[in-house]
Amino acid sequence: MSFLNPLFWFGVAALAAPILVHLVRRTRARRVEFPALLFVRQVPQRTIRRRTLRNLLLLILRCLAVLFLVLAFTRPFFSGRSAAKESDSAGASVILIDSSLSMRREQFFAEALRRAESVVADARNDERLALVSFGKRYEVISRFTADKTRLRSALRSLTAGWEGTDYEQGLRGAELLLGEVKTSGPKRIILISDFQAAGWNQANATFKLSNDTQLMTLDVGGSNPAPNVAIINVEARGVIFSQKYSDNLAVHVNNFSDAPRDRLMISFQINDQTVEKREISLSGRDSKVIEFTGFNLAEGVNRCAIDVAAGDFAPDNRFYFTLRREVPGKALIIESAVRGRSESFYLQNALTTNDALPFTFTLKSTGAVDPTGIADYSLVILNDAGEMSPALSESLTKFVAAGGQIIIATGPRTETDGFNRSLQHITPATLREAVETKPGESVAIVDLKFDHPIFEIFRQGTRLAAAHVYGYFRSEPRANAIVLARFEDGSPALIEANTGKGRVLLFTTSLGPRWNDLALTTLYLPFVHQMVRYAGAREEASWYALGQTFTVAKEPQGAAPGVDSPTGVRLTEARLTPEGDLLVTGREPGFYRLRYSARPDFAAVDLDGAEGDFTKLNFAEFIAGVTGGSGSAAGGEANRKSSNEEIEARQRVWWSLLLVALVLLVTESLLARRTRVVKMVG
Repeated sequence: MSFLNPLFWFGVAALAAPILVHLVRRTRARRVEFPALLFVRQVPQRTIRRRTLRNLLLLILRCLAVLFLVLAFTRPFFSGRSAAKESDSAGASVILIDSSLSMRREQFFAEALRRAESVVADARNDERLALVSFGKRYEVISRFTADKTRLRSALRSLTAGWEGTDYEQGLRGAELLLGEVKTSGPKRIILISDFQAAGWNQANATFKLSNDTQLMTLDVGGSNPAPNVAIINVEARGVIFSQKYSDNLAVHVNNFSDAPRDRLMISFQINDQTVEKREISLSGRDSKVIEFTGFNLAEGVNRCAIDVAAGDFAPDNRFYFTLRREVPGKALIIESAVRGRSESFYLQNALTTNDALPFTFTLKSTGAVDPTGIADYSLVILNDAGEMSPALSESLTKFVAAGGQIIIATGPRTETDGFNRSLQHITPATLREAVETKPGESVAIVDLKFDHPIFEIFRQGTRLAAAHVYGYFRSEPRANAIVLARFEDGSPALIEANTGKGRVLLFTTSLGPRWNDLALTTLYLPFVHQMVRYAGAREEASWYALGQTFTVAKEPQGAAPGVDSPTGVRLTEARLTPEGDLLVTGREPGFYRLRYSARPDFAAVDLDGAEGDFTKLNFAEFIAGVTGGSGSAAGGEANRKSSNEEIEARQRVWWSLLLVALVLLVTESLLARRTRVVKMVG
C-alpha cells in the first residue's frame, strides 16, 4: 500500500487525547473509615470488572476512530502488484521518439534509444507498448505488443531523420494509437526528445491530450544548446535564358546563438567548382543576406551550393539549389502594314535590350504572317495589328487552346467590329467605343494589382500613373477575366484571361506613342519586360523544401525517368499526375538525379532552416499547452506522482476508511451513553 499524503501520519499523535482522557477519568476507590459495615452496600466484584472492561472498550473505539480518520487523510492506495490485481490490467504506453534533424547533434539520438530501451526493460511483462517516431510527421514503428524482444529489434532499426520538429504531430499520432487499445489501466505517452523550441509554437497550438492520457517526458538534449550558424534560404531565379546570371542571388545566413561569430567564410560553388568566396561576421542572434551576381552558367541544369565554414552543426552549413540555363523560345510580333517607321519600333527596341528575356523576337506585318507557322512560336504579340484574315484568326485560336501565350495591344488601327469578330474566342474582353481625350488632357493608369507578377516591381518606387494616356478602348471583360489595371474613369486598362491551356493579356491602349507617352518614359522598359517574362514564365523552383513534393516531367516517349536519391538509392515511387508525370517527395537533403535518356537532370532539396535553432522550449508552457494544465506532468518523478493520483482517485480507499471511522464513533457514542445511564441507575 502507498499513500498520496504521507505527512498526515503525524496525525497519529492525536491518539494521545483519548488515552489521556481515559487515564484522567479512571475511577479510583476512596479510603473512607467507618465504625461499622452495617450501613455499607456490598458491590459484587463482577460489576466492577464489567465497568472496567466497558471503559477499556470505549478507549479502543476512540483510538480506532482517530486512527481510521488519520489513515483516510493520508489517501492510501494499492500500487504495484496490488493495483494490477485490482484493475486486472497493466495499461498501455506509447514510446514517442523524436527523430528530427536536431537529434543528429552529438549523441542525442543514441541516448534517446538507450532511454527507450530502459523503458522497455522496466515495463511489466504484461504491459503493452507501442513505438512511434516523429519529425514534421509521425511514423508508427511498432503497434502495441508485450513482446520486448520485438520492441528492442524495432528500436535498433531506428535512425535520426532530416525533418524539422513538430511536437503536436507526434503527440497526435501517439494518442490516436492509444485510442486503438482497450484497457482499464493507465494510458501513457513517454516522449523522448531534445525539446527544441522550434518544434512547438504556443500561439498556433491547437492540440491537447485527453484527460485520461498521462505524459512522461525524458529530455536528452541537455540544458545548454550548442551554438550554430546555418544557411536558411537562397533566393534565385530557377530558369534563365542568357549565359550570365544578371539578377541578384540572395543567400540568407543566421547565427542562432548568443555569441558573435567572426570571419566566417561563405563559398559559392557551381558544378563542384568554387566561383566566389565572401567573408562575413555575425553578432549574436544576427542574420545577414549575401548577394552574388554576374557569374556565368553552362547550358542546361547547373548544380549550385553555398557553404559556410562555421565548424558547428554540419548538415545546415550547406545549401543546395539548381540554376537552369535554357535556350530562349521563339516569339512573333504582328503589326499592321504601314509605311514609314514601324509601329513596333519602341516595342522591338525594348525587347532586344535585355538578353535575359525568355524569347527571341521576330517582327512581321499581318499580311506577311503564314497562319500555318503560328504553332512554331511560344508567344505572339498583336501590336495594333488591325484586320486579320480568317485563317490567321483560326490559327491564333488553336495556338492559345494548345497552351500558347498572346499579348494584345490596341491602337488607332484597331477596328472594334473586326477585332471582336476575329478574336472572339480568345480575347479577355469585348471592345466597345474608342475614347480620345481633348488636346492637353489625359488619363492615368491606376488601380494596379501589385500582387500580380507584372506589377510587383511597381509596388515601391515609380508608378504607372506618371504616364499620360490620350486614347484607349472601353471594354467589357469576360466572366473569367481578371482586370489587372484600370484607367481613371474605371475602364479596364490591362485584362488577363485563360483560354484552353493558354493565356491572353489585353492592353486597351497602345504600346507605341500614338495613344500615350508610356514608350517615352522610364516605365516602359520594366512594364514590357514584366509582361513578356510573365507570358514566358516556366514555373520551376531552384530548390524544394524537405518533405515537399515536386513533379518530374515524363520522357518524350511517355515513360517516367528513373530517380536516384542524394545517397544514390534508386527511388521506387510510382505516383503519377493525370498527365503521366512522376511525383517525388524529397526525404533527404542534396541533389536528386533525374535519369532522362537524353541527359541527366537534377532537383535540389534542402533542410528546414528553423531546425538550426537549438534553443530549448519553455517546458512549463509546453506541458500546460499540450495537457491543458491537468493530468500530466513534466518529468519521470512528477509523472509517477500524477499516475499515483489517478490510481488513488480510481480506488477511493479513503471513503471506506471514513465510513469505518464514522461507524466506530457512533458505536462509541451509544456505548458511552449506556454506561452513563447504568451508572445513574446504580
